[in-house]
Formats: sequence, structure tokens, C-alpha cells
Amino acid sequence: MSIEIYNELDPVFEILGLLTIAHGGDWKTETIKAMDDYGIDGETFYNKHLKIVEKYVETFLKYRVETPSEDFFFQNSSQELFLMVLTMAVENRKYLEENEPLDPMRLRSFIAFYITDTIEHAQLPDIKDMPQLPDEKSMLDFLDNADLKSEEKWYVLDLLRRPDYWFTQLFETVRLNMSAFEKARASVAKPLEKLLKRLARYNNSEFMQLVNTCSDNPVIYATLVFPMLQVVLYSHCYQGILNEDLEKNEAAADSIKEELIRQSKSFADKSKLDILCSLKESSKYNLELAEALNLSPSTTSHHMNILMSSGLVTVQKKDGKVYYCLQEENIEKYIHSLKKLLL
Repeated sequence: MSIEIYNELDPVFEILGLLTIAHGGDWKTETIKAMDDYGIDGETFYNKHLKIVEKYVETFLKYRVETPSEDFFFQNSSQELFLMVLTMAVENRKYLEENEPLDPMRLRSFIAFYITDTIEHAQLPDIKDMPQLPDEKSMLDFLDNADLKSEEKWYVLDLLRRPDYWFTQLFETVRLNMSAFEKARASVAKPLEKLLKRLARYNNSEFMQLVNTCSDNPVIYATLVFPMLQVVLYSHCYQGILNEDLEKNEAAADSIKEELIRQSKSFADKSKLDILCSLKESSKYNLELAEALNLSPSTTSHHMNILMSSGLVTVQKKDGKVYYCLQEENIEKYIHSLKKLLL
């Protein structure tokens, strides 16, 4: 496997993230609340580390170009569906960068594959091995069996019917906002340069383990729009530029209780505890867990994201599939910290 690391921001990913924020609520309030829910003093962390992101977002919002079709992607879709659109745009960026005509059949197959993917695949299969939806009947039959909410099915049906139209509109929105992105990046150039240099020295073994489950030649970018997230798609991966600060905060002595609270929430949820008990028996891929626990694949994926962010579960690549397994060292650390605190 060859991993390419770009110590820079990806304009496509950043613009789509910034447009998401533009259509959201109060970004600052929501960010602080999310950190509080995660077990971190959100207000303190924001004031210490996130002023650069605040300026970045404000500058983009000042210069952004609104387009008639962007509400379809950023206003009305759920977080899960937007992640699908984001993945589609990033993984099919050749249509944007090389200005190629969009292939509706390919895009339609990719959308269907994404929806049915249970994270068994370590990389994208050939397009011929993805679902084929050549006509209206095949699209309706596919959606009838898809693990989607009723309102989401109508949204996806519109995408499937006209994928070339909708993604042409999306890529045009990205093009029109390239200047706003460049102005936003320039507004934070000096602190961004320092953070990028620091990120280049930062070694996050858990993130690299996730990257190693991707395609044979994954690429890694830094991200400022999602500064504390780790995003792993099929061939593109993104590391939040403030992950090191978040990690240091979690490791601080006065945050031990907060980390215990965050991890204890996973043990307190029956489905998550059932998952951990199942993984004690053996490592499993997503669909195995879903069938064993009578959960939908998407619900299982949601639980796994939380368990992974809590450090209780990790992944291994085996026989072309991605398997979940217990992070035993961190579970022992949790038990030790709990004993030290209470006994």
C-alpha cells in the first residue's frame, strides 16, 4: 500500500463543509455543545483553539456565492445523506477537476453502492460490480429494499433519476465558491501554516490504522472546516488540524473524569454494550454485527463510530473486509482509571 500525504487543505472537501455550515444553525453554539456532550469544556476549548476556524468560516460566508440548487444538498438532506453526497463529490472529483461530462450510469451505481455498503469492503469495487440501475423500475425496486427512511427515499430517488444534473449543479457551486475559499484560507494564512507544520509532525496511530483499511493508494489531507474530526472515505482521508489539541485535552489530568464519563456512556447503552460483548467473542464486520444483534447496518455503523471515537473499538483489514475488534488496551485503561478514582 502506498499512502500519499498532502500537508494542505483540499478545496473540494473544505468548500462542501463550509457550505454545510452556511446552511446550518449557530455554528459556534453547536460546536461548543458538541464538545460539552463529548465530555470536554467546550467554551474553554473554543476560546483557546477555535478562533482561527471562526475567522475562516466568517470570511467564507462573507464572500460565498449562493446558487439556486444548493438548498437541495445543504438545506433539506440529513447528515447521513450529506455525507453520501460529500463522498460522491470527493471520490468523483475528476468530473470537476478535468471538466469531464458526467456519466449518469456510473454515478447512479456509486450512489446505490454507497447506500448498500456495510463497510465490508476495504476499497471500492469495479463499477461493474456495483449495483446496476438502468431504468425507473430498477431504481424503485432498489429503494424499496434500501435501509432508508421514507423521506430519504424520495431524496435519493431524485438523485438517482438525475445524477448528472444534480452533480453538475453541485460541482458548479464548488467552482463558484473557489474564490471565497481562497479568501478564507488567506485570512488565516499565518496560523494555518503553523498548524500544518505541527500536523506534519503529529503521528496518530489509530487514524493511520483506519487509513490502512482504505484503497491500495489512499490520500490524506488536513481539514480546517472539521478541525477535530477524522474522516475516512474510500480513497480520500482527512485529519482534523486540531486533533492533537483535542488529544492533549483528553490526556490532561483534570479531564480523566470527563474521559471516563464519555466512555461510560457507551457502556450504559444496551446496543453498544451488546456490540462490545459480541466483539469479545470474535472480531466481526458490520453486517455480521447487524445480523447478530438484529440491528440495521446503518444503525450499527452509527454505534461503531461512537465506540471508535471513544477508543473502545478499532479496525483490522482482513480478506478484503474491514473487521471491528475490541481495543483491549484502552478498555483495561478505562477499568484501571475507574478503580483509581473510586477505590
